[in-house]
Amino acid sequence: MLNWLKWLNDIRRRGGPVVLPYYMFRMFKRFCIALCLTSVVFVFGCKPAGTKSDQLSENQFQFSDSSLYQPRYARGYRWEPGADGLTLVLTDPWNPGTVFARYRLLDAGSKSLAKSGVNDIFIPSERLAVSSTTHAGFLSAIGAGDNLIGCSNPDRLYDSVLYQRYLSGSLSTIGRDLELNMEYLVAQKPSLVMQSGIEGQFNPDPRLGELGIPVLYILEWMESTPLGRAEWIRVFGVITGHLREADSVFNLVEKEYNRLSALGRASEDQPVVFMGNNFKGTWYMPGGLNYLAFLFKDAGMDYPWKDVRQSASLALNFETVVNRVADAPLWVGAPADSLSQLLAEEERYTVFRAVREKRVYTLTNRLNNHGGNDYWESGVVRPDRILADLLYIGHPELVPGHSWTYYKPLIFN
Repeated sequence: MLNWLKWLNDIRRRGGPVVLPYYMFRMFKRFCIALCLTSVVFVFGCKPAGTKSDQLSENQFQFSDSSLYQPRYARGYRWEPGADGLTLVLTDPWNPGTVFARYRLLDAGSKSLAKSGVNDIFIPSERLAVSSTTHAGFLSAIGAGDNLIGCSNPDRLYDSVLYQRYLSGSLSTIGRDLELNMEYLVAQKPSLVMQSGIEGQFNPDPRLGELGIPVLYILEWMESTPLGRAEWIRVFGVITGHLREADSVFNLVEKEYNRLSALGRASEDQPVVFMGNNFKGTWYMPGGLNYLAFLFKDAGMDYPWKDVRQSASLALNFETVVNRVADAPLWVGAPADSLSQLLAEEERYTVFRAVREKRVYTLTNRLNNHGGNDYWESGVVRPDRILADLLYIGHPELVPGHSWTYYKPLIFN
């Protein structure tokens, strides 16, 4: 009221009606500014913090320049931005240069954009079913374990939180190995099924398609490098709305892995290493393009089959292996916990120097009561920890005080 009286006195003093339009314009201008500011405060102040739409907007913002998130190590996927959403493109590892599958990623609130014949995935996806405990390992690493409602072989989950969810019934069995039980799966009403892809397999069960449940094939296991496998964590991050967490985990893994590999590769001593076992007359040894061969190289080890230009395993007979690595000082991944178990399987193992010098290691340091091995769960996400174990095996002086994660020495009794 005092301001109005002041203005009226000022108008009379400056000339009365002659200057009235000028003051009316000033009053109208101030009113418009106040109205705009009030609207802004109302719009932004009424939005609740930490909603799912916030997570999605964050994903979209971070992917506005998708080149920043194109994989540096993984060869099995890439991102393509589009006018109505981001597209995830899976490349076919069995047919180089061809596309295995394409998925359009859309805002979960815009399901009207779905097109017939297009693999549409609405993100963030809150109810996931997976065919592998490896997929569960990715979800757990980024804090999206609660999104998991179904899993093949959930009794083999090593993660204690996920395993307790399985025991309580909030995480259901949807099959065994690669065989999905469709009745159990459909009953869980997942928003997305993640399934390990195999050669020539892009044939989702039509019953899932009829229910609008997309199947995303995960090809991380076909990557040739440890960091390539781990980089699939970003796919899981985008799908669940946890891209920031996924990016943080991968950056940590990448930094530590490269630090450790620099130590291993610079080592002058490169002890010969071999792995596996004689299984029903055949010894399967990874090819030189296999991720395990890369791990051995990064750990400063000499792998005799490193020059074989294939990623698939080699099927060798016992004699061939003996002729090549009988004098090798290191044997990793032996399928036993003790020497007695090992020799019960094959008494001829005593021919190996690694056995005689007690330098045999098994990857069963983290098992649950049902045979679930964390090496295949969190180990895919954390190759830096696998590398640290291998460095400790071949060059213990490079990682003093190291504690075993996945590997451990065989018990010689």
